[in-house]
Amino acid sequence: MAEVGPHGGIPPISVSSTSTRVNRTGSWKYIRPVYQDRVAPCNAGCPVGIDIEGYMNLLREDRDDEAMDLLLRENPMPAVTGRVCDHPCETHCNRRLFDEPVSIHAVERMLGDRILERDPPTPVATTRNERVAVVGSGPAGLACGYHLARLGYRTVLYEAAPEPGGMLRLGIPEYRLPREILDAQIERIRAEGVEIRCGVRVGPDVPWGEMARYDAVFVASGAHQGRATGMEGEDSEGVRSGLHFLNEVNAGGRPDVGRRVVVVGGGNTAIDCARTARRLGARVLVLYRRTRVEMPAIEEEILEAEREGVEFEFLAAPNAVARRNGRLRGVECIRMVLGEPDDSGRRRPVPTEEGQFTAITDTILTAIGEITDLGFLPPDVHQERWQIVVDELGATSTPVVFAGGDVTDSERTVAHALGDGKRAALGIDRFLRSVAGEPIPAVDPGKYCLGPEGNVSMTRWRDDDPLRRNSPVNEVIEFEDMNPDHFQHADRHSDHHLSDARTLAGFDEVNQGLGRDEAAAEALRCMNCGVCNQCELCLIFCPDMAVSRSEDGFGFVIDMDYCKGCGVCAAECPRGAMVMTREGL
Repeated sequence: MAEVGPHGGIPPISVSSTSTRVNRTGSWKYIRPVYQDRVAPCNAGCPVGIDIEGYMNLLREDRDDEAMDLLLRENPMPAVTGRVCDHPCETHCNRRLFDEPVSIHAVERMLGDRILERDPPTPVATTRNERVAVVGSGPAGLACGYHLARLGYRTVLYEAAPEPGGMLRLGIPEYRLPREILDAQIERIRAEGVEIRCGVRVGPDVPWGEMARYDAVFVASGAHQGRATGMEGEDSEGVRSGLHFLNEVNAGGRPDVGRRVVVVGGGNTAIDCARTARRLGARVLVLYRRTRVEMPAIEEEILEAEREGVEFEFLAAPNAVARRNGRLRGVECIRMVLGEPDDSGRRRPVPTEEGQFTAITDTILTAIGEITDLGFLPPDVHQERWQIVVDELGATSTPVVFAGGDVTDSERTVAHALGDGKRAALGIDRFLRSVAGEPIPAVDPGKYCLGPEGNVSMTRWRDDDPLRRNSPVNEVIEFEDMNPDHFQHADRHSDHHLSDARTLAGFDEVNQGLGRDEAAAEALRCMNCGVCNQCELCLIFCPDMAVSRSEDGFGFVIDMDYCKGCGVCAAECPRGAMVMTREGL
């Protein structure tokens, strides 16, 4: 035996000759651990309402087909959103506070491309007698039709353009969204049972009165009219709507814009115009009346524009078109300073008396926003400032009419439009079931949202979650509620891009995404925030061996005869999927 002394050795210890089962320490506790699946912040931050954490966890378990199916439950166009979404999910990702956020968009793009390789889906059987019309086949209209078809409704989409897609086809350049990807994605939506009628304008071709033969109507006709800048001479030759310019190029046209182009605006349309004009051989200057910080365009797109040689002039606004000998010479600009915040929350640009200058140009492209054309709607559909007023589920002032996307005050992104279409599909389903006299739950949109402020989940509405849950609660898990000590730092995988030499040579897709193995490795970086993924650390760290795996192999059970409520399991849980609660509650 080792000698025990005042400065070392083995201290006296108590040793039991019986099993620890004899000492039922459960009687000591006043609090107890409870497993709870909470909502990951990426899910709550997704405008589409996707269970991102869920499909990441399925990928971790090599259940790829189930991951794709879970994604398709909420998002009909993952190959599109994986390319053009501004991925706010990543700005909410808890991993950003540990090292770098998970490259969610790249994983979603990989899954979306794999989905396009599958056989076409089998249409869901039509189980409802009601018929629904959708006006517009942009992302909001396509999403609404898709979800309604999956709910058993017969749905017809009316599209004014020769081909479906709305702004996905007309406004987003091919170097961001290749047409073969968009076409393949839309064909899969058709295969779900959605009928799309192109070249038909509601109003001129199909009177609004004919919509009365449908049981519900969803209006998602988009915003296709460029907003006027107010500069003097805006109607002059050489000044073009940026949106019309993109329409022409996306349709295959290659207009002559000259050697110099000035783009007015700071949103996504402005950046798309600038990068497109660069591909037509022009030197491009973007005028924006605020600073770089306030630009609403997607940050990655701004960086790409800079990499491609687009120049920026901030705190500058156009005042008048400058002409020489009857021809466009440039645009006269006013310097601005930022004042108090306006309705958008951004500081208002205020003109100054100094620093006026003229930007020499051959073409001016205006891209300061788009407005809607809702003249085909009857007056009983309430509008405010060229937008349709809707509630949480897309219902308008007219009971059978719903709306979403750019015709409402929703944020003008593809992801928000897809989310609007899904919300309206849920609202239409609820409305038509109510008209049919079917029992439906009281109106509580929050019950179907991912988190208190997230978008709705069609899985929650249908109440058919394919994933098993541990006492789910609709509460978003924060980073401080997790234990990062059990995670290892891992570098984020960066998207691959075309070489600089190839980028401006044509309209090939610039962002090449991640390879399958890289995307799978990126999925492993997901922390599965707030959800038990059976890592067994609670079982390993329990000092009373009160935690054991359940008989069916899913999850764990806690023997309350021996759990003394020490809280070690909850403290060690990496994902915050355990909480301590008062005994008896």
